[in-house]
Amino acid sequence: MLKKLGMLASFLFLGAITLVGCSDNRSDKNCEPVCERPCPTVCPEPCRPVCPEPCAPACPPECRPICPPACQPVCPPACQPVCPPPCKPVCPPQCKPVCPPPCPAPCPPPCEPVCCKPLPKACHSSNAELNCLNYVTVRARNPHMCLLGEQYPLDFDVHACVDVCDVTITTHLPEGVSFIKSDPPAQIEGKKLTWTIGPMSKGECRPARVWLKCECEGPLCACFCATATPVQFCALLCAKPILTCEKCGPEQVCPGDAVHYTITVTNRGSCTAEDVVVVDNIPPEMEHSSCLKTLSFKLGCLEPCQTKRVNICLTAVKRGKACNTAVVSACNADSVSCQWCTCVCCCGVELDKTGPKEVAIGKNADYQITAVNTGDLPLTDVVITDTAPNATSIVAAPGATINGNQAVWRIREMKPGDKANYTISLTTCTPGCFTNKVSLIDCQDCNACSEFTTRWRGRPALNVCIVDSESPICIGEHTMYTISVVNQGSEADSNVAVTVRFPNELTPTSVNGDARGTISGQTVTFAPVNNVRPRQTLTYKVDAVAKSSGDARVIVEVSSDAIKTPIIQQESTIVN
Repeated sequence: MLKKLGMLASFLFLGAITLVGCSDNRSDKNCEPVCERPCPTVCPEPCRPVCPEPCAPACPPECRPICPPACQPVCPPACQPVCPPPCKPVCPPQCKPVCPPPCPAPCPPPCEPVCCKPLPKACHSSNAELNCLNYVTVRARNPHMCLLGEQYPLDFDVHACVDVCDVTITTHLPEGVSFIKSDPPAQIEGKKLTWTIGPMSKGECRPARVWLKCECEGPLCACFCATATPVQFCALLCAKPILTCEKCGPEQVCPGDAVHYTITVTNRGSCTAEDVVVVDNIPPEMEHSSCLKTLSFKLGCLEPCQTKRVNICLTAVKRGKACNTAVVSACNADSVSCQWCTCVCCCGVELDKTGPKEVAIGKNADYQITAVNTGDLPLTDVVITDTAPNATSIVAAPGATINGNQAVWRIREMKPGDKANYTISLTTCTPGCFTNKVSLIDCQDCNACSEFTTRWRGRPALNVCIVDSESPICIGEHTMYTISVVNQGSEADSNVAVTVRFPNELTPTSVNGDARGTISGQTVTFAPVNNVRPRQTLTYKVDAVAKSSGDARVIVEVSSDAIKTPIIQQESTIVN
């Protein structure tokens, strides 16, 4: 029995030793393995010993009966973790947790306590701060607990309490962890990690993170050391004024329009620009009310980020592309320039129409229509409309939409210099002078019109009539022949000539009328009349004497420029 009690006391002492380990800001880790397998034997009822604290959890209430003397285990004293001294400022020796041996030997029969181990406490917090020692503050933090074999992050921030240089951070990793990586990368010397940060300004913060892997149970403590050197500065301000210039105005104006420009000058530099001057050069297409070709404006001083504006009003006097340039200078800054180009242009179009001056009725009159964009801008939605006179009708208008006496052409766009040609044919049966008009409109209100007048000639139509004054007559008696020539057409006839031929039964004796006549034997010839107007009548008279009996047939022939075949009429006179 004494031998069994000795073995039980040794077992409890070893269990107490395994609870001692290094402490760290990871207070939830334990350096001894969990003894989970049951002890070989169980104390027989009612002999179930009670394990004292803190080395064993309390037995259930039903195990309260006291075991016989031979069955009472001897428990070791409570575990007392030993913590390393704080860093002052040299880092203390690395914490070396003692990993416990495997589960102790089985409890001696017949009594066996239930084995369980409590969670040891870390000697440091999981959040630590080295406050303004060596002129910097280091704040470190990591998770409260990490499972064995898993990775965990160790974060720390470095804050500069003053302006410092040569900032160096060093940490010593405890036994039981392995280094994975860090950001920023550290210089690695075994378990020692070093970050050389360099200079830092007062209040500046530099974050960092280290990834570690937990390889041993128990508290794991990482130690940080920080060194820095305070600095003093001798400052000099180096500055430069930088001028910028922007100019804006209209993109397009017409001749005679007022043109307003705005020049914006800004100091983008770090110090004042002194004696700033703006010089504007007026292009030939523009004119100032002062008649000067160069305008100067003094802006004085411009502070950093300050802006001043200059407004200029000019007048467009000449077509073309007018580029207005402004130059900005200062006594302590480089000169800059800005430019704006304005198109001085106008909208212009020419519309022309040509055709025949004279056409006979019933014939076609062909007209040519020409539209030209003479301006500087494109014309859009151009509509050309030709209106035929009421007395005429449209025969053809290629490419146009014909509606009654109107022909319409449409053009989507006419660029400057573009030309469009169209034709239209008209006809009429009414003589006279008729004017054909054409017009052009567009979206730019740049309109034009044109017209052409054609005289439609009618045709002359001569009608001849001859009448004798006496019939029948006797031999030796006289009779008077009256010849009338009427232009019944709508056009004048020219070179109207009348010839009268007498038979042997009659002999012409005298003539008179609207034209001079001559008698040559049995023929009377009247001089041609150059212009016989419509509805005009020419009258001729011829006196003749009867010479022999018979049916005397007097023949009249009328010819003119319009008559290709002479008109022949005859009058019968009976001579007894």
